[in-house]
Amino acid sequence: MTGADAVKAPPALAVFACLLLFGWGELTGALQGGFRTQILASAAEAAKAHPVVHQLTGLSDVDQTIIEGIAQDVLARLHTFHVHTHGVALVTLALVTIVANLRVADRLRAFLIGWTAMGLLYPFGWLTMALTLPAHGKTAAFALAERWFFIPFGGLYLSAVGTLIALYAWQYLRRNERMGNG
Repeated sequence: MTGADAVKAPPALAVFACLLLFGWGELTGALQGGFRTQILASAAEAAKAHPVVHQLTGLSDVDQTIIEGIAQDVLARLHTFHVHTHGVALVTLALVTIVANLRVADRLRAFLIGWTAMGLLYPFGWLTMALTLPAHGKTAAFALAERWFFIPFGGLYLSAVGTLIALYAWQYLRRNERMGNG
């Protein structure tokens, strides 16, 4: 392998951002494993403080079922955050490594890496849902997560991935044409 064939590492800041997101996922996973009962109890207490939002009836048997469902939803959103942080961090690390090795101008490379790395904020929508669901309800918590994380950062991420696929394919085809393999 020649120096020209060596794989270039992505910028350290991009790697750090991926590791940081992965760390958030690990922390969330550890909290779920060690404090599951406390998380459920805390979510249930927070939901009880907002009876109108959750349409609590005042009948303990009925309300208990509703409250337990809310607490389980909070735990599920935390788990989804945990899973998404790991997946998005690893995929982003792979993507920024690919970008670091594209044959493009340095400014374009930096832009593409930054654009792709913005997707690292997408999973925080799931954490937002977990934290706001007891006080605001499912619909409002989802709307908040969608407005602040899913649409802007998920949209940026999807468009960055699509752009990278197109750019990589274009470079691949050009390289094959120059080599007579096209």
